[in-house]
Order: sequence, then structure tokens, then C-alpha cells
Amino acid sequence: MAHRERLGYDLEGRSVLGRRTLLKAALAGAAAAVVTPAWATHLRTKFRKNVRLGITTQVYAKLPLDQAARQIKDDGFRSVLTNFRFADVQFDLLKPDWAAAKKIVDALAKQDIAIGALYGYYNLVDPVEKRRQEGEARMECLLRNWKRLGCKIISTETGTYNAQSPWADAPENTTEEAYLKCRAAIERWAKLAEKMDAVFTIEVTCKNIIGSIERVERVFKEVDSPALQLVGDPANYFSAENLKQMKPLLKDLFTRLGPKIALVHAKDVAVTEKGTETPAAGLGEMDYPLFLRLVAELDRPIDVLLEHVKIEDVARARDFVLGHVEKLP
Repeated sequence: MAHRERLGYDLEGRSVLGRRTLLKAALAGAAAAVVTPAWATHLRTKFRKNVRLGITTQVYAKLPLDQAARQIKDDGFRSVLTNFRFADVQFDLLKPDWAAAKKIVDALAKQDIAIGALYGYYNLVDPVEKRRQEGEARMECLLRNWKRLGCKIISTETGTYNAQSPWADAPENTTEEAYLKCRAAIERWAKLAEKMDAVFTIEVTCKNIIGSIERVERVFKEVDSPALQLVGDPANYFSAENLKQMKPLLKDLFTRLGPKIALVHAKDVAVTEKGTETPAAGLGEMDYPLFLRLVAELDRPIDVLLEHVKIEDVARARDFVLGHVEKLP
């Protein structure tokens, strides 16, 4: 509760301040009301009303399931992106044990933690055929069985011709051939998602085949399916070359792609000697005041999920995000 008291509100906007602090706040608020118009807090209000702050379960994967679920709740999160793997319970999509899946879903539900998205990540054009086929089998299992897994939103990256890492670039990625192959995979899953009343979401990164706003727009135009939506992860669009264009690029992203965003990932972006990296929120150059303002302006229920966080850094990353929420106008 300490982190919420520092901010003055819990995640649902209820005051958790002490009586003395409340009196001070009331006096200050009365004075401010004279000069502050009523609409000045609308973005903060919209954010609190619409956003479920969550985190990836991978952060807690080394903990037993029940302990992990309690810790996620105690850390102040209301939803998760889950890959169904904990220290004592794992659900393997290639060898489905539905009892294990139910145990995980029930443990999270017991703590009032919603599943905001299912982890279906694989390289859509993986040049290693066996690995790609396993990824396809996992995705099909998720799309066909999402009702047993607690969430209709399934996420994946768009892929790369790099055989070493699904997040690394390759010269072939920018070719028309690569785009068409990636689009074919996206269309396959979008059609199945539509049939199963699921939502297939793609996460874009500048190092993958679908790596720019322009290519995202193209694929959404050419794969015309209501089941195809987007993971809003702005950190992935930045490289060393365009990092200085952060404000206009962020605004462009949300203006052009905002209606397609089904969920949001919150992390950071930094340029290091190794290239562009995406550390936890608050450890890079992401313009969080603008980022969170743009999320609030979506003005619809949505999950904002923290990524790339180590368990010992959860409190800092969470408070960093919530601190910026409190500064929204």
C-alpha cells in the first residue's frame, strides 16, 4: 500500500491518504479550484476509469503459482499477459494439460487478476521450419481454445528472416517477398481468430518485417478482418536514427493506428553501445508524459502491461508509470 499512498490513490482512483493529508489536500484543492477549470483533470480521470495496469507473468515465473498470483495482486496489478508457466505448474500448448491450464486461470481469478492477453509469440516466417511449425501449432491451440484460457486476445510478433533471434533484423525483412509471406501468415490467423470469435494481435518492432507505421497500415488494409488488431508498444518503433523524432512519431502512431490498438505494452527505449534496447519503464528515453496522455485519449477500456521488468525492479517501474499518471492534466 505504501506506493499507492505516495501517489494518493489506488489503481481504481480511490483515495488512500491519511486524514491530515486529506485536509491539506482539500485546502489546496479549494484554492486551486478558483483558477483550475473543471476539464483540467479529464485525462487523469479517463486513464483511471479505463486502464487496467498489468504486467507479464514471466516476471513471476520462478515463483509457485499461488504465491505468484498473490504477489501480482500485492504489487498492485489488475491484469497480466500470461504464458502459463510457473515454478510448480506449467501448461504446454504442444501437449495440452487442461487441468493445469484451469489451475492457473483459477489461481489468477481468485486474486481478481484478469488475463489481458495470451502469449502466442513466435516468428511468423522463421527460416527454421521445425521451430516455425511448433509456433504455428501453439498459435492454433490458443485461438481454438481461448475460452478455456481466460482471454480472447492472443499476441505475437510479426517475424524476421534472422534465424538466431525473433527480435533481430535481417536484410530480407525489407523485401516485398518477406512482406507477402508475413502477410499470408497474419491473414491465416486473422481468419481463424474471426471464426473462433478471438482477437489476433500483432506486435510491431522496427527490426521485424512489419516494422513501421506504413507497413502496419498496409497489412491492416490488405487483411481486412475485425479480428486483426494491434499491440500498442511504441518503444518498438524507435531506432537510433529516429529517436530524436519521438514526439511526432508517438503522435503519428496513435493518430493513425490508435483505433486498432487492443492492448498496450509499457517499457522504455534506449540507445547503447549494443544498439537500440528496450529496458523497463523509466530506464530509457521514452516520453512517458506524452505516451500516457495518448493512451488516456484512446478513452476506452484497455490493459497497459509492464514489460521487461525484473522482479526486484517491479515497484520502481510501477511507481514510475503511476507517478506520470498522476501528472496527467
